[in-house]
Amino acid sequence: MIAMFQETHFKSSSIPQCNNRYYVSWFHSPNPTSKSRGVSIALHKHFRHSVLSSFIDPNGRFIFLKLSVDQTIVTVANVYFPNQRQVSFGTGFLRRLSRFADGSSIILGGDFNMVLDPALDASSGKSSVSSVAVRQFRSELSRLRLVDLWRVLHPGVRDYSFHSQIHNSYCRLDLLLISQTLLDSTPQCSIDSFLWSDHAPVCGLLSSYATHPRSASWRLNDNLLNDIICLAEVRKTIEEFELNHRSDPTSPPIKWEALKCVLRGVFISHGTRLKKEHTRKLSSLFSELENKERQNKVAPSDGLKTDISLLQNQILQILNQKYLCARDKFKRGCFEYNNKSGRWLARLLHPRVPLTHVESLSTATNGVVRSPTEIVGEFKSYYSTLYNKMHN
Repeated sequence: MIAMFQETHFKSSSIPQCNNRYYVSWFHSPNPTSKSRGVSIALHKHFRHSVLSSFIDPNGRFIFLKLSVDQTIVTVANVYFPNQRQVSFGTGFLRRLSRFADGSSIILGGDFNMVLDPALDASSGKSSVSSVAVRQFRSELSRLRLVDLWRVLHPGVRDYSFHSQIHNSYCRLDLLLISQTLLDSTPQCSIDSFLWSDHAPVCGLLSSYATHPRSASWRLNDNLLNDIICLAEVRKTIEEFELNHRSDPTSPPIKWEALKCVLRGVFISHGTRLKKEHTRKLSSLFSELENKERQNKVAPSDGLKTDISLLQNQILQILNQKYLCARDKFKRGCFEYNNKSGRWLARLLHPRVPLTHVESLSTATNGVVRSPTEIVGEFKSYYSTLYNKMHN
């Protein structure tokens, strides 16, 4: 999975450290002087790839990555167009992208700050960019064999990715363009609902570049202990297990291991139940939100705008619970491992390993030794002697 972000508003001197357990490879193009513009690309840990080359715009406008995916070379690009002179910028940008891609397939996403078809892509039917300039830009896209994935899959359909709160108007500024050769990979594309921003996420799927997830080990979800239905069944299961195995001659440790297996099945079933309820509720709210947005796109009104805002707040409250759970889990980990050896300590010590490297050691009998085996032997001899002296 590839995630593209625009308007990140990072300065070159203050790029945050993105510690996400799912997205481990990040590429940033920040603004060197102020908190404006900026684009980023994140690659999922299950996305099997290798980065062959990259180009990062020093002005925070675009990023190019050339990747090797499943023995195929593909160029991934993320761009944020300026609000003025879009076609002039876009023409130069596409030519630079063509030179970087060097014949490889292209996946280009970003905020283009212009519509390619005002009649379909703007609720007002108008564009701030002249029709001549739009035709010029579209001809440049045709020259590179780039197609608008969402428009190809939804010809004649009206949907938008940008909402102006002030004018209560819509347009489709955010595009996902791919090389025409990638249309054979049974692509999918959708525009999601507006939640945090005035831009809606645009999601695309190419079956040729799917992720390969690994199986995860099961861990107890602490939130299940707050569920009344789950706790009732856990108590009932423990009582039944004790009643059925009271006369069983099996040793207590084996009984305890068997009970844990039974309880694990109970927790898994209730975790699945809560997940389905959570998904069903979110799905219902998203469906209602999409319906209200569809109505507002056709006939904008203050009443629909208020309803949309209320639905967005309800969805965000549910999603914030996931954030709170992750925060509590992180705090528990900090408390549990703050004075123990493990991965956290290893991460802290790893940068210090080169600083503590012993190249040579002076000894009383053998002079200077440089062999790692001899150095380890000298340390072992020294601490063995010291230990014996302390216990004599």
